[in-house]
Amino acid sequence: MSVSVSIAGSVTTARLVGEIDTYSVGDVREAFERLPIVAGGGVVVDLREVTFIDSSGLGAIIALYHRAGAARARLQLVCGDVTLRLVRLMHLDDVMDVVTEPADASNGSVTSADAQPSDPS
Repeated sequence: MSVSVSIAGSVTTARLVGEIDTYSVGDVREAFERLPIVAGGGVVVDLREVTFIDSSGLGAIIALYHRAGAARARLQLVCGDVTLRLVRLMHLDDVMDVVTEPADASNGSVTSADAQPSDPS
């Protein structure tokens, strides 16, 4: 499990790679606690390279969501196939901004996790 952090203006991005479970969640929580959150800014948690996540990992994400909310910052989850299924199953997509691709810096667009493929016909 690894966490890398990048900052672009008022947006802090945490990119997680590997398995998030009871053995590694301490490192994730510690990394989340150290994330700089700008009031009114954004926090992006990129989970596309997470291969497994259990309830302790979801708990860490929920704690970060509350921390971001307290700072009036917006939290966005970028999910891959593994994490998207679980996020939807737990209905976190009802309260959090969940996408399948990060914002495109050139045009600010995101691909919604609820977006359907367009019909080319």
